Amino acid sequence: MAAFFNPMPEERKALEDIARGVRDVQNRLVGNHAQLTRPDRGAHQQQLAASIVHFEAAEQLPKELDGLGIFQRGAAGRRLGIGRISTGLGCPHAETDPDFLGLMVAFTTEAGRRIDYITINDPTSPTDTPEEFLALLQATADAAGTVNIFAQQAKLFVSLAKHAGLKAPAIGIHVTGQTARTVRSSSAYQQYWTGIVRARDELGKFTFVPIAATATGHDAARGPKHLSEDWRARQSAGPLGFRLEWIRFLGERETPLSDLTTPWQDGHRVVVGNVTFPKSDPTTREARLTALLASELGANAGNWDEVPDGPRAALPATRFTAARSLAYKESQKNRDALPEDAYAAFFTRGAISEALSHELIRRYQDKRAAGHWVPDLGEF
Repeated sequence: MAAFFNPMPEERKALEDIARGVRDVQNRLVGNHAQLTRPDRGAHQQQLAASIVHFEAAEQLPKELDGLGIFQRGAAGRRLGIGRISTGLGCPHAETDPDFLGLMVAFTTEAGRRIDYITINDPTSPTDTPEEFLALLQATADAAGTVNIFAQQAKLFVSLAKHAGLKAPAIGIHVTGQTARTVRSSSAYQQYWTGIVRARDELGKFTFVPIAATATGHDAARGPKHLSEDWRARQSAGPLGFRLEWIRFLGERETPLSDLTTPWQDGHRVVVGNVTFPKSDPTTREARLTALLASELGANAGNWDEVPDGPRAALPATRFTAARSLAYKESQKNRDALPEDAYAAFFTRGAISEALSHELIRRYQDKRAAGHWVPDLGEF
């Protein structure tokens, strides 16, 4: 069994110091990118698509997940939530540029506790440590707003050397390989992976696997919005479903906890549920308000039930995920993310109240007026 992260006060303080560095990243992005006029997400800023999502737990579940969080029997295992597809950087850019893709889905348990899945389209982490990841974010902020993609990549690698030191070459090579996956993609409807979570006395991670077959490769003539346009066309035509699969930790050699840039062996993965983005007309007012909600809410890797009863742990069970949880909180404070209680009812009714719609539209219009990038959802 793997040891769970249980930091001493000085260890927690070190992670909190790293997390506070995200505020500097957000502020630097504003200073460097013409389409950012206020702090926004330090990563995954550019929203490609968003809508209601549905979760249904599998009938047979591994013992560590059975009865945990949203993994319940019957109606309790069918949950309504919200999903968001994004690029990876903290600034808007052409969808043909090298970058990650991200998928976030959020639900609540019957007791109203948030469960968030935050993923990228690569089975490995960009870096092995939180310190290295902050260095990567700092480098992306330094390079934001550079005139063309070649100059931007050059500036990013120079800045990475400044922030990551001797680790910079290895990080740069690894991230280049990761983001090439998106460059080769014709659709954002593809496989995604979470970070590592605890489930009772086990560790593991999830992967979202498209149910429908997807073409590989891309059209050389694709436009700068080809991924968002493809998702919009697909979801307008029918539902987009994913099998949610669980990959249990086996051991450091097969499923490393310290070498996070090495992919886990996953021949033992099992299906534990389905997540579906239902067929939707993105032009309706309801769909556009849901997209606005996705752009304004905050998600957190710490929104997860590690055990079935009692209070949640102060921090997640691995050092990297604990640092992510703290960083997301800092980011959301700095960008004034929508308070959770303002939209809690959405997870039970799937509808947006009049008061919430007014607040979402106010935020949208204020940002548009200031020249801040927001998803193009037309006039309200």
